Amino acid sequence: MSNQVFFKSAQNMSEVPDQSVALIITSPPYFNIKDYSKNGTQNSKHSTSCTNDLGNINHYETYLQELLQVWQECERVLEPNGKLCINVPLLPMLKSVYNTHHNRHIFDLKSDIEHSILEHTRLYLLDIYIWNRTNTTKRLMFGSYPYPTNFYAQNTSEFIIVFVKDGKPKKVSQKRKVASKLTQQEWIEFTKQIWDIPIPNKSDLAFGEHAAIMPELLAYRLVKMFSFVQDIVLDPFAGSGTTLKVAKELHRQYVGYEIYPYYEKVINAKLQQNSSSRCL
Repeated sequence: MSNQVFFKSAQNMSEVPDQSVALIITSPPYFNIKDYSKNGTQNSKHSTSCTNDLGNINHYETYLQELLQVWQECERVLEPNGKLCINVPLLPMLKSVYNTHHNRHIFDLKSDIEHSILEHTRLYLLDIYIWNRTNTTKRLMFGSYPYPTNFYAQNTSEFIIVFVKDGKPKKVSQKRKVASKLTQQEWIEFTKQIWDIPIPNKSDLAFGEHAAIMPELLAYRLVKMFSFVQDIVLDPFAGSGTTLKVAKELHRQYVGYEIYPYYEKVINAKLQQNSSSRCL
């Protein structure tokens, strides 16, 4: 089961046994914003749209309900004291759907996912981190620029919400503990609530291929914080495979789910890539 990618929906992860996964890191598909059957710049289609692509759902409540099926599977496969880390943005809706020329509507996806998980699973909310995207666009011409009063904040930050499954931590050998030890610098940086991390650029193998690439440094921090070497790390929305790549580099086992087989070549290329140095 470990070190595999399944090209199917994570709403049914029957390949993964109960209580076998130490850590889940993921970023669910954007609601009604990105077309994951297209390339990274959204100007060319690489696949036929999948019927089970949650990003294509047009009704927000349905989107949350479909996501909940994934979160419930995550609860099942997590071991006691296992962690579920979800990266989510605030979501301004498309004008054609929810906005007008003089107004816009933001769905607070972070809060809605929190409510859904806390209401319908037995997971607990452990922590919240803010990802400050340090190299976002400098484009100014939006809203009523350069005049008041329709002033809109840029999407320069996202959230990482961390849930924990109740139960005692497993016993880990001293050898694995030592191999998983964090440096003092890592401990100091990782416990800060705001993480300054740039969005991926052309150095990422998936640049131009995938519309929403997770930064390796974000996955690196979470893997180091919430797992030991040899643990299983799972990503139910694997996308371009960032979580899987980082898990492998850090000597963890990985499991991924992705509905678009097109990304298999990108994932495999990342898994074969040599480790890169990262600034904390």
